[in-house]
Amino acid sequence: MVQTHSLKKPKIVIIGGPTASGKSAFAVQCALRFNGEIISADSMQIYRHLDIGTGKITKAEKKGVAHHMIDILEPDENYSVGLYLQEARKKIDSVIAHKKLPIIAGGTGLYINAIINGLNFSDANRSEEVRNKWKKIASQYGNLFIYDKLKKIDPFSAEKINPNDLKRVIRALEIYEVTGKTKSESAAEKECNYDYKLFILDCERNELYEKINARVDKMFADGLMSEAQNLRRFEHCQSMQAIGYKQIYEFMAGKYPDEEMLKEDIKKQTRHYAKRQLTFFKGMKAEKTWITSSDFQSAFAKIEEFINN
Repeated sequence: MVQTHSLKKPKIVIIGGPTASGKSAFAVQCALRFNGEIISADSMQIYRHLDIGTGKITKAEKKGVAHHMIDILEPDENYSVGLYLQEARKKIDSVIAHKKLPIIAGGTGLYINAIINGLNFSDANRSEEVRNKWKKIASQYGNLFIYDKLKKIDPFSAEKINPNDLKRVIRALEIYEVTGKTKSESAAEKECNYDYKLFILDCERNELYEKINARVDKMFADGLMSEAQNLRRFEHCQSMQAIGYKQIYEFMAGKYPDEEMLKEDIKKQTRHYAKRQLTFFKGMKAEKTWITSSDFQSAFAKIEEFINN
């Protein structure tokens, strides 16, 4: 069921879409036109020092517009959808308090979905590492041991789960570790806190792929290899799972015969990621307006009507 919005709720504009579709530039244009500030919804641009490989917006490209939720963590810090939602809501409230229009922009569908639909535990990322950790603990200390852990963290969920139902106990613990929220808290959040206007940027598939290929070429020209080399001490951290860095470290380990093959694989992986992003946004339960770069003027008119009603 699609969320409905109340006009009494604070208004926000959300811009999503696949990588290289022009979200950042469109968001800046919106902010300049409608007195807004931008709150990033990108799960990799939250990390400091990952600049070239994440396509992080430059100072010049920001055109003086305030951007939030960028460069907030070191590369060895872990993050979750739940933590993002908590921080993003604080930023949205702060921007509104300063009588500016919050504009959420980014390609991380889970972040945008959390803002619109709340954090539903069924959408929470899964983690083999977390599950295996709790399975190992259960095998060493018994099912009751980890059930007692769940009771301390999330007593409401624990009441509904049999102590010997190991799979469900571990899933509840996994939700907490991955999202920063308990299963019971996540399930309780269902209605959007905001009156939102959601735009999804897209373009013809071949055009998008050409943009992705050109962006990867520019990243290499701008020094992506050097940036990855400087960050290699973080190779096994969550942040280094970003496309580009991961492949470069594999290249350094001898996986690719030459740099050209490395570059082509990064382009391929990025194209596949863009397809996954589009699939996520298409399936997301929300009112959305699909636009291309040629639709910006009509989008501006829709935003003006939205904020004035």
